[in-house]
Amino acid sequence: MAKELLEAGSSWNIEEDPVQQLDALVYEFCVGEPLAIGQRFKALRPVGNGVWELKTADLRLFGWFVQQDCFIICDCDTTSRVKQFNLYSGYRDQAVRFRERLDLDEPKFVPGDDPDDVVSDCYQP
Repeated sequence: MAKELLEAGSSWNIEEDPVQQLDALVYEFCVGEPLAIGQRFKALRPVGNGVWELKTADLRLFGWFVQQDCFIICDCDTTSRVKQFNLYSGYRDQAVRFRERLDLDEPKFVPGDDPDDVVSDCYQP
């Protein structure tokens, strides 16, 4: 993904390229800035699998929360590719399979689909 990110421009014609968007998202998350529900953060369905999507205008990051505010990224792809080929369920299922193979203490993820359970600071714009 690194090569594709470096070569990609924004498909939304915004000033930030995907690498800058990713950097901004990771910075906001790591310093504890509030995450906007629906803009950068949303649950994937079906409910109960514990997989979440962090997103920017041009990127989708798939993973799970091993504990509150601790997100493990399993996959990243461009928004246009994920939407064009309807890859959401594939990435969700792949994250579940990957997580199950890891030797993590149980529970391996924070269950549920309420953002307040997985991040300490979020808001609905």
